[in-house]
Amino acid sequence: MTSDTRIVYGARCTWWDSIDKVAHNGLLPCCPHCGGVLYENRDAKEWWDSVDAFEAKGHPGYHDFIEWLRGKCFPNKDAAKAAYESATRKLVAF
Repeated sequence: MTSDTRIVYGARCTWWDSIDKVAHNGLLPCCPHCGGVLYENRDAKEWWDSVDAFEAKGHPGYHDFIEWLRGKCFPNKDAAKAAYESATRKLVAF
């Protein structure tokens, strides 16, 4: 049996992690914190390739921000950015 390698991320929140960390709202996998529905990537390589491509397009610090964000739920990217910059004293551009 092959393990499920999908990476999932919030459609309405900033939470992301591996598929085995999700909650369920009846039928669908959802954010374990806010219950929001999720999008998915095939695997970690696809996920990190997209993160790195975004950073390369002029968004310095984005990869480190996304690493820090894993497993954390914020209602939007601005709230997540403010928490990240406060916690790490690093800036991120997006």
